Amino acid sequence: MNYLRKQFTPHGTACLFILCCFTLFLSGCSDSHHHSSSTPITVLSVESVPYVYESNGEIVGIDADTAKHAMDIAGIAAEFRIDNSWDDAYQATLDGSNRALLNVIYTKEDRDRFKWAGPTSKNSYHVFVKDNSGDLEAIGVEKTKDIGLIAVVTGWRETTKLEELGFENLEEYPSYEAAIAAFKNDEVKGIASDSLKFVGTVSVDYYMSEHIHVATTYDDMYMFIAFSKDVDDQVVNKCQDAINSMVIDKTNLDILRKYAPLATDRSVPGIIQLMTEVSPPINYISSVDGANVTYAGSSIDIVNEIQSRNGHKDAINISGWVVGFAAAQYMPNYALFTTARTPERENLFQWVGPIASFKSNLYTKAGSDISFATLEQAKAYKIATPYGWYTHDFLNDNGFTNILTTSYTAEGAFKQLESGEADVVLLEDQDIELYCDMYGIPRENIINQLKAVDYEGYIAFSPSTTKSIIAQWQNNLDAMKNDGKFDEIWNKWYSGI
Repeated sequence: MNYLRKQFTPHGTACLFILCCFTLFLSGCSDSHHHSSSTPITVLSVESVPYVYESNGEIVGIDADTAKHAMDIAGIAAEFRIDNSWDDAYQATLDGSNRALLNVIYTKEDRDRFKWAGPTSKNSYHVFVKDNSGDLEAIGVEKTKDIGLIAVVTGWRETTKLEELGFENLEEYPSYEAAIAAFKNDEVKGIASDSLKFVGTVSVDYYMSEHIHVATTYDDMYMFIAFSKDVDDQVVNKCQDAINSMVIDKTNLDILRKYAPLATDRSVPGIIQLMTEVSPPINYISSVDGANVTYAGSSIDIVNEIQSRNGHKDAINISGWVVGFAAAQYMPNYALFTTARTPERENLFQWVGPIASFKSNLYTKAGSDISFATLEQAKAYKIATPYGWYTHDFLNDNGFTNILTTSYTAEGAFKQLESGEADVVLLEDQDIELYCDMYGIPRENIINQLKAVDYEGYIAFSPSTTKSIIAQWQNNLDAMKNDGKFDEIWNKWYSGI
């Protein structure tokens, strides 16, 4: 499938939402009329442009407007208020009664502390770089580790996430202003930030004139309305239903476009958050043209066909595997594909599939004089494989101890074999072919020593995803297999296989 390797863009890109930020403007929005005879819910937040802020005496912003509209649809009386302290607003919602808090990032730690409706907005963390040549645009996590120093703010979520991903080129600063100054003064090569904050701080003119690009996107955030635990489930469910209706009729996109006029469908949360990784030919970015990003692959086609039969299509987004895998274990209505269904993962997710087949082998470099015919013999060598992959689980489960999992991507593990950091690499054959082609390495220079792993690939839904959604997706996939549509897609990508 050499034509795939020539067309696909190997790493994720943040251009969709960054372009939205370029035309960010702060427009007011009139307060909605809330019709309910019940005691109003006190809805708190702190000023965070453009999500929640005060303009001309009114509380507006992406999350504020979305919450107001949803509560209006649901008939929920609410009084909106901006607090001066996030800690105070958080604690007041946690300890108080009949309260809600806006613009809350849904996390595993907070999951059981509140009742939730959303998401009302989303954002991502990026590493921004100055780059006249464009060579550093969308280079991915592994290559971004080698670009030079990256400015980060001590203790911020943006920073801890990079540390978790193994970044060692971080330069810490006590404040965001100090980090921005270091970036502007060329004391560092890059800076870690969310898109709205960065573009809003440096200005659109500076962004464009300095040829700033996104080197990599490394985390996604979903903002929800967090209700105090005493709020009736019926109220929360009505609010959630209203938010879902806003997704279907695109009211949430219309709201976002008040503040980011170039926003696309991928800029707003869906009813289901559909995440995949770059792993051709099953999922990959085939082209990028400004805000128009095209995804392709066998699993992309299968998921889109399932959705067309569901009657509603949520946008598919690219995520780092480790980030997506972790989020799929706790986020509501979240799906990650294509995920190997292994015994270790069986109880972590709800499964729809199968939609793919994974076959991984142990490879060495030609001329290395390494040879083995059994797994037991392979244990004598240092073996690289991506952290968190099913191949990592396989090595652990089979008693391998000399494992190198400092890379989070197939490309990184492949490079560890090529550099000599590892003696052996455990990857899928399609990955070996792809990266040999990408780096100009003759395919015969990489030797398949031993077949190791064979699993089927599924769509992995979070445990809390509504059971009716799982049934609908599986039923539509089964129907595709019965009416020939699945075979049609499969043969498009894997004719004769």
